[in-house]
Amino acid sequence: MSTATRRTKMDERRDDDFRPKLKREQDGKLTFFPGDGRAPTKDCRIARCFPWTEPDRFISIRDKEGNELHLFGSIENVPAESRGVVEDELRAQEFVPRIRRVHAIDDTFEIMIWKADTDRGPVEFQVKDDEDIRVLGDDYVVVKDHTGMLFEIPDLRSLDERSRGLVEDRLG
Repeated sequence: MSTATRRTKMDERRDDDFRPKLKREQDGKLTFFPGDGRAPTKDCRIARCFPWTEPDRFISIRDKEGNELHLFGSIENVPAESRGVVEDELRAQEFVPRIRRVHAIDDTFEIMIWKADTDRGPVEFQVKDDEDIRVLGDDYVVVKDHTGMLFEIPDLRSLDERSRGLVEDRLG
């Protein structure tokens, strides 16, 4: 048989076999199948990447050490059979309390201590520095605490005057 007509095992794979896939295992953990000949990776994580203003773009699949295995440019690029798993995982991560009132921001020491009311109740959290407070568009503010948890202020103008002043003082 000539080389041109000989079929290899790779030739018999369908195009779908070359597409990356995710599967939730019985233990609840995610397994990533790269579809390019590399071995599957168990116990994966899914992460949204920047920009936060475009949550359906740049979906990263990472191993348990945080190394990126694959980056989908858009949720639309995730194969249909894996999209539900990805959407469920991202939805479970969307615990982002909305700040409704800021009572105090104590920056006496190196770390700022915020005391605020959110849509999920009163909170006290620590922010490392001013770079963890970001304006992402028209008065939309995201605050990241020292553990990486996010808090949002969808419209800075909607806060009472005192709360708005406390936050604006940290924006520079």
